[in-house]
Amino acid sequence: MDCPYCGKGLIPGFIYGGSYGVNHSLRWLPETKKPTLAELELEGEVLNKNRFFSQPEVKCYKCAYCRKIIIDLDE
Repeated sequence: MDCPYCGKGLIPGFIYGGSYGVNHSLRWLPETKKPTLAELELEGEVLNKNRFFSQPEVKCYKCAYCRKIIIDLDE
């Protein structure tokens, strides 16, 4: 899938909601990574500042070039 903004390839991944310890941030991980505590803390890209979310997850695609995340609500 290509980015509708810049035309470059998108990176498939997921948005995870952390509910472990004191960190409740939403983070993005590529689909090649497992959402373990270590991966979320070390490799996850924080997407929110509010840390009081439940455990949401949504399939999405991230463009590394124009920094957009595309979410297909039908998936």
